[in-house]
Amino acid sequence: MNKIDIESSYKLVIFSLSYGISFYYLKTLSKQNSWLVVIIASLIGFLFIKMCLKIKNHCSNKSIYEINKLVLGNKLGTIINIIYSITFILLSTIIFWYLFIFLKTNFLEKTPILIISIVSFLPILYAINKNNLIIIKSNTIFSFIVSILTIIAIIFLIFQVDISNLKPFQEIKKTSMFYAIFSFFTTSFLPTYALTGLNNLYFKNIYKSFTKILLLILTIVLLTYLVLGVSIVEIIDFPEFFVLRKIGLLANGTRIDSLIIIGWFLSVYSINITLLFFVRNFLKFEFKSYKNNFNYILILIILFLSIFIFKNVTQGKIFILHVLPFILFFNIFIPNFIIFLKIKKKPILVSHNNYKNN
Repeated sequence: MNKIDIESSYKLVIFSLSYGISFYYLKTLSKQNSWLVVIIASLIGFLFIKMCLKIKNHCSNKSIYEINKLVLGNKLGTIINIIYSITFILLSTIIFWYLFIFLKTNFLEKTPILIISIVSFLPILYAINKNNLIIIKSNTIFSFIVSILTIIAIIFLIFQVDISNLKPFQEIKKTSMFYAIFSFFTTSFLPTYALTGLNNLYFKNIYKSFTKILLLILTIVLLTYLVLGVSIVEIIDFPEFFVLRKIGLLANGTRIDSLIIIGWFLSVYSINITLLFFVRNFLKFEFKSYKNNFNYILILIILFLSIFIFKNVTQGKIFILHVLPFILFFNIFIPNFIIFLKIKKKPILVSHNNYKNN
């Protein structure tokens, strides 16, 4: 496996969330100042990813589940691994729910949500029983497709910008800006921790890849506001996709916006498969008798939850806006920060202790 593989995975995880759920925080909280939120949140995200790599590289020959037990002790380490897994199941559920609402709203209004969800889960059923190499190879291909399609969109949109759409800069309250930064950081970067659940990977040149994808996301955010304007972004759902409709037709009659939405679907599948791989690999690590048939049960649980988790769209948006960032922060960031501090404080002792004896 070469270094480009894991770079592609990082790019897709960040892109799928920043271009999906996380954009909802931007349009709701920071509006035309969203570009500043993306920059500040990215700097914090950079530090978090650096912290994750420090933890993962602490014992390069061990899985992240073993490292957590090694540092925190067998019982506490197991609890933390379970918390991570439950959090990723919840996040996968939310991402799929968001995808179903998008499809239902924009393309399949008369199609029952159950049919949409079942069809959407079919690729997951195939991937979940494969090894890590499948997701790595898929991410490499998906990342190339997503990058090309997004760059094409940027080229077409660049001629439709209106600089005045970013004014006035000081209109947003400071509290809203701070919460926008917090929310964008938690939902765009904390889920990248799920990639540590994949085995035998080389974490090199991640920062270079991180910089590339953030520049791409920043450009998309800027163009969305520069083309549509604050008032339009505020009143429509999924503005990051609505702006693509302004691109128009290509010479051969193919709508480029449809192709780019397909690219977003690919990245959504990538993040969900990554989240499920983390859970699956943990269950295999913890329960030696774990069988692949159990993967289908895991998929069915998420399928059921994604359909029935919210009574209506409003309830889902409230949860995403006011609850999800805190769940991710306390369940992913805080434990990682504690583990990082323990490793930094006693790196030699921690490295040579056997977690089973704790």
